[in-house]
Amino acid sequence: MTLTTEHDNLFMEEIAKVATEKYEAIKEQMPGADDETIAILLAVNSLSTQLSREIEFDDKEQELDALRHQVVATKQEHSKIEDSL
Repeated sequence: MTLTTEHDNLFMEEIAKVATEKYEAIKEQMPGADDETIAILLAVNSLSTQLSREIEFDDKEQELDALRHQVVATKQEHSKIEDSL
C-alpha cells in the first residue's frame, strides 16, 4: 500500500511504528479479536485522542485570547493614567 502525504518518510515510519505498537496492545488485550475489529478500535482510539487534543487546544486559544484582551486593557489603562499626569 502506498500513502501520499505531506510528511517525510521518517515521520511516516514513526506513525507505522506507533500504529503497530497500538495494534499489538489491543491484540494482547483482546486475543480473539479479528483484524477488522482491532483496526476499528485503533481508529476510534486515535480519533478520541485527536478530539481531546483539539478541545484542549481550543480551550488554550480561548485562554490566550482572554489574556490578550487583559493586556490590551491594562495598556490602555496605563496610557490613560500617563496622559492624565
